[in-house]
Amino acid sequence: MSNRFELPAAIRPHSGASLDTKLVLGCMVLLALSLALALGLITILGSDYARASRNLEALTLYRKVLTAANRLSAERGPMNSVLGEESAADGPAARKLAEFRTVSDQALAEITPDDGDEITRRLVDRDKLDNVRASLAAARRAADQLSARPLAERDTTEIRSVITGMFDVVETMRPVVTGAMAELIEHDRTLAGHALAGQMLGDLREYAGRMGSFLAPSIAARQPLSATAYDELILTHGRVLQIWQSLEHQLALHADAPELVAAVGEARIRYFRDGLDLIARLSAEGKTGHYSVTTEQMTLQYVPTMAPLERLRDGFLDDMLAHARATRANSVHWLQLVVAFTVLIVLTNLLLLVLARRRIFRPLLQARNHIVALAEERNLDQPTRVSRHGGEIHELFAALESLRLKLRERLRLTERLKVQAETDALTGLLNRRTFDRLGQDDSGFADLPVETGLILMDIDRFKLINDTYGHIAGDQVLRATAGLVVEMVRKNDLVMRYGGEEFAIVLPSTSLRTLARIAETLRAAIAEQAIALDDGTEVLVTASFGVATGRRDGPGWKTLIEAADQALYMAKAEGRNRVGVAGEHRLAGQVVADRVRAA
Repeated sequence: MSNRFELPAAIRPHSGASLDTKLVLGCMVLLALSLALALGLITILGSDYARASRNLEALTLYRKVLTAANRLSAERGPMNSVLGEESAADGPAARKLAEFRTVSDQALAEITPDDGDEITRRLVDRDKLDNVRASLAAARRAADQLSARPLAERDTTEIRSVITGMFDVVETMRPVVTGAMAELIEHDRTLAGHALAGQMLGDLREYAGRMGSFLAPSIAARQPLSATAYDELILTHGRVLQIWQSLEHQLALHADAPELVAAVGEARIRYFRDGLDLIARLSAEGKTGHYSVTTEQMTLQYVPTMAPLERLRDGFLDDMLAHARATRANSVHWLQLVVAFTVLIVLTNLLLLVLARRRIFRPLLQARNHIVALAEERNLDQPTRVSRHGGEIHELFAALESLRLKLRERLRLTERLKVQAETDALTGLLNRRTFDRLGQDDSGFADLPVETGLILMDIDRFKLINDTYGHIAGDQVLRATAGLVVEMVRKNDLVMRYGGEEFAIVLPSTSLRTLARIAETLRAAIAEQAIALDDGTEVLVTASFGVATGRRDGPGWKTLIEAADQALYMAKAEGRNRVGVAGEHRLAGQVVADRVRAA
C-alpha cells in the first residue's frame, strides 16, 4: 500500500478563472471565518469565566458547610470535659463549651439559605439544616441537664447517651454536606475529587474526635471500658486509618503547596503517632478502670493532637479555593487575549488584502508546488528553498522544510516506535509481547538458534513487599532486580519481563547444566543484594527459578515454557529461593523436575 495521498482538486494544477481573484475571495472568506472563530472563542471563554466564578462561589460555600460540620464535631470536646467534672457554671470547661457553641451557631448561620443568594439556595437544603438545629438543641439540653447534676449521680450510660446525642447531630449534618457536595458535582463534575477529599478530611477529624468521646464516659465515671465501647474504638480506629490511606494519594497531588505538605507531615507525627498512642494507652487503662487522667485532662492532651487534622483540612480547602481563583483569573486572561487577538486578525486580514497581489499570491503558488512534491514524496533529499519574503510566508517555507525533514525521518521514527512497543516501561526490559514472538517464527528473530535454553524467575513473596512497603517500593524492587539480572547474564542472552514479578531469560544454544549454574548464580546474587528504597529502607528479596532447554519452533516453544514453568513451580513448592531444573524424561506430557541446591 502506498503512503502517498491524493491531492484535493483545489490545489492540483489546472486552468480556469483568475487565480488572483480566487485568492482575494479566499482571503475575504478567511477573514469571515476568522471572525466567526474568534467570536465563538469569546463566547466559550466568557462561559468559562462565568462557570469559574460560579465554581469559586460554590466552593467557598462548600467550605463553609464543611467548617460548620467540623464545628459541631469539635463541640463534643469541651462537652466531654463538662460532663466529667462537678457542675460549675463559671468554670473554665463551661466557659469553653459556651465559646464553642457560639462558634457552631455562627457557622450554621453563615450557611443558612438566603432568598437573594442563588448559590446558597442551590447547595444547602433549608429543611435539612433545620433538622440539624433541632437535633443540636435537643443534644445541648440533654448535656446541660446532666451536667447540672452532681458528678456522683451521673453514670456511664447517661454520659454515653448525651455523647451519642452529639453523634446524632453530626449524622444529621451529614445529609447537608452530602447534598451540598452532590449539587457541587452536578454543576461541574471536575470538582468531584476536591469535594470528596474535603468531605473525607472532615470525616477524618470527626472519627478522630469520636475515639476520645468513646473513652469519656468511662473516664468520667472511673469505670472499666465496656466491651461495646472497646469495639467502637477498634472500628473507628480502622475507619480513621482507612480514610487516611485514601487521602494520601489525593494529597500527594498537591505537592506544589508547601503549607499542605507541611500539614501532612505534622498530622503524621502529632495525630497518627502521638494522638493514637494516647488513645491506645487510655484503652489499655480502660481494662482495669484505673485511668491516669480526668476527662478534662484527656481533652487537653488529645484535642491538640487533632489540631493538625484541622489545619490539614483548612490547608486543603485553601489550596482548593486558590486553584479556583487561579482558574477564574486564567479565564479572564484568555478572554482578554482572544479579544485582542480578534482585533489583530481583522487588522492583519485587511492589510493582507492590500498587499496580497504583490507579496502573497506568487509565493503561495510556489508553496503549492512544494506541497505537491512533498505529497508525492519527490525531492525529499533536496532542501526547500526558503522564500526571501518575510513574516508568515517565510515561516510557511520554513515549515515546508521542516515537513520535508519530518518525512525523511519517518522511517527512523517508525523503528523507534517499534522498539518502544517491545519494551516494558517499568524495567526497560523486553516485554511479554516480544517473548511470545520468539515462538511465532517471527522474522525479527531469524538469526536466533532454534535450540535454546529458558530460565523463568519469580520474586518470592512479592505481594508481601507491596503490602509492607507499598507499590512504589515494589516497582523499585522490580527495577533493581531487573538491573541486577541484566548485569549478570551474557550479552547475547535476552532478559524479558514475563509478567508481574516474573522474568524470563532466553539463552540461545545453552546446555541444561549451564542454565542451572547461571540460575544458581543469579539466585545467590539476588539473595545477597540488599535493595535500597527511596526512604533509605533496605529490603532483602529472594527469587525462585525454573530452567529448561528445548526448541522454539512449532509446538516446541509451548513445551519449553511449560517445562520451565513446572520447574519453577517445583522450586516454589520446595520452599522458594532455589532453582528447579526440568528433567529429560516426561510421562504423559508431564515434566519431571529435579532441584539444584545452593552450593
